[in-house]
Amino acid sequence: MNAEVTVSDMMNAREARAQAQRALLERHPGATLVCLTMNVAGPVKTTPSIERAFAWGEGQVRAVLAPHGMLFAHAIHEKTGPEAIFCVEAEAGELKRRLCALEDGTPLGRLLDIDVIGPDGEKRSRTELGLPARRCLLCGQAAPVCARSRAHSVLQLRARTEAIIAEHFEEAFVKRVAREAERALLGEVAVTPKPGLVDRANAGAHEDMDIFTFLDSACALREYFETCARAGLAHRGGEASACFDALRVPGLLAEAAMRRATGGVNTHKGAVFSLGVFCAALGMGYDGEGSDPERALERCGEMTRERMEQELRRAGEGQAQTFGERLYAQSGVGGVRAEAAAGFPSVRACGLPRYRACRSAGMGENDAGLCVLVALMARAQDTNAVRRGGEAGARAMKERAREIDEGVEAWLLGGAQSPQKKGEALRLSLKSWDEELSGARISPGGCADLLAMTLLAARV
Repeated sequence: MNAEVTVSDMMNAREARAQAQRALLERHPGATLVCLTMNVAGPVKTTPSIERAFAWGEGQVRAVLAPHGMLFAHAIHEKTGPEAIFCVEAEAGELKRRLCALEDGTPLGRLLDIDVIGPDGEKRSRTELGLPARRCLLCGQAAPVCARSRAHSVLQLRARTEAIIAEHFEEAFVKRVAREAERALLGEVAVTPKPGLVDRANAGAHEDMDIFTFLDSACALREYFETCARAGLAHRGGEASACFDALRVPGLLAEAAMRRATGGVNTHKGAVFSLGVFCAALGMGYDGEGSDPERALERCGEMTRERMEQELRRAGEGQAQTFGERLYAQSGVGGVRAEAAAGFPSVRACGLPRYRACRSAGMGENDAGLCVLVALMARAQDTNAVRRGGEAGARAMKERAREIDEGVEAWLLGGAQSPQKKGEALRLSLKSWDEELSGARISPGGCADLLAMTLLAARV
């Protein structure tokens, strides 16, 4: 990679491509060829970022060609740049029109060079379809005009190329994080039966919400999660606490959006905080391809520790403003503030390992989620449970969870039951416990948020 090529190298590659095209048309009379290369200025035609952009382009071209009969497909990766050739049963003119829409539809599409060769061996052009010439990456004028006049330097064009690739994948990352955060909230409410919590079976200990309230709320928060991930990208290499400060106003706006979607019901206030911080931490850790979720959880502590410790210290000095702060002042239970300040150890050391172990053991998504929830209920400080059931009720809940969790641990260490049988037994046990907790109006909402964080961590 990063090897420079000569004019001779490019001419040889072009001739080899032409020979392959002629051979394919002879082998498949009446077929249409599609050739994909990258539109990259300068003597270096392949880098990791170019290869990544090409892989995206190849996937897009395959999607456009999917309705047609694919007779042949092959890609090569040489120093002259990545190439792919496809042989399909399709009308060349209409196919060219669709692929021009791909070239023009996104900034990254403008870096794709897609030729369509008909059965007669002739390229189909934009001109014959009445389409405009491609635009210059820098000034927006017709690209052929800029190329002939050498209006822009290779360095300028190359810098813009790299920027387009980086911007595309950053935006794709932001949207993927937000999509998975929304999916995590939807997954959390779908896991059934959850003791005291809203799920597919019932509303648990709640009277003002049901599963549809949660669906509306989760969908209303996706834009907020995108904002958080973008804030993380913007603060890469900077102070983590400054990134957290940048989430304050978006968080308030997200709470307002949640209440609009639910008719004023507080379904996900805790998740607005915890998942929002996590999405931003993932953004801060983005390395051009992805982000390590476990390191991002640790980074949540770096982002929030100073502010959370200030709030808890203020509560300890008699200035508590919320139930969580008053509880901390009375008993030292820090709840989600302590979790965040420590980098969400309940997710890193408990939720995520338990989820992975259960899935590896063959459990389905629902039952693995139940195992994670029970493990979290057995270990985490859930101030929501304390608020609803008092310290005695929360303590009893934790003890019951420990008993069930010990059975899960024993099964993971070599229990005789199949994953399906273990899941059935677990669901039966939790169904009766759900009736008890719901009747006592105890809801482990904090653990539900940690379950959603676990699901997000497992998927990004």
